[in-house]
Amino acid sequence: MALSETERYVLQQLVKMGGMGNVVEPLGYTIEDFDKAFEFANNLQNKDLVKLIYSNFNKNLIVVELTLPGFEAGK
Repeated sequence: MALSETERYVLQQLVKMGGMGNVVEPLGYTIEDFDKAFEFANNLQNKDLVKLIYSNFNKNLIVVELTLPGFEAGK
């Protein structure tokens, strides 16, 4: 499976965070880009690289956890 540079970067940052984190942070998105960030996280989930754990628009949080394939792709 081919990953974009952005996908690989976010996975690498999640590995550094211990395997779980807010995808909005490494993307550098603001609350105006929340839908775009959620779509990005959902695409990673559809590729079985992460599991979406929690989402909150008001706090600009989209928390995901790496799966084993996601962890390997982020190394």
